[in-house]
Amino acid sequence: MGRDRKIEDMSVITEAAMTIIEASGVEHLSARKLTAQLHISPMTLYNYVDNRDALLKLLLKRGFEELWSGLKEKLEIYVTTDKPLRMYIALAEHLLHFGRRRPNLYRFLFSSDIARLLSDETLAREYRSISQTILPRIQDISKERDILDDIYMFQVLINALILGVIDKKVGMSADRFPVLVQKAYDSLLLRNEEFIA
Repeated sequence: MGRDRKIEDMSVITEAAMTIIEASGVEHLSARKLTAQLHISPMTLYNYVDNRDALLKLLLKRGFEELWSGLKEKLEIYVTTDKPLRMYIALAEHLLHFGRRRPNLYRFLFSSDIARLLSDETLAREYRSISQTILPRIQDISKERDILDDIYMFQVLINALILGVIDKKVGMSADRFPVLVQKAYDSLLLRNEEFIA
């Protein structure tokens, strides 16, 4: 099995793990499968990662890097407009595209199971980075919590819609997605536009 094989770059481990996740889902990621794919022993793997949570944090970081690639540039145009909350429509489109291309990675990045892993401040900051761009633009600070709650609810709805598309739920399709995103925007975020400078 190549027990003495050295891993020169941690990206070899993360890419192998990502391959397993994309093929079968994170629930099927195990040290046994990973070490078999890497042709190393389990003990060798634990020379590089302490445990499953440490590996999952590496994968979250790598997954978010891939997800956010190119996104910030797409959203920058909205940050300086008079309607910056519209960036969330562009975000929804970007997330749908990513989810359709990498469905199991999307499920992993946005599963409820990752909350405990987001205690790592670097990951948490990345996870919240888009909402943070709105904070300096809120004119009425007493509305901040309500606006952030509406943004959160919008993101929860978008996530559910994307999962509906990639899981081919009855009545959900990529064609319906923009219409439903606009309805979610109109219901949750449109009312906040007047409070954003």
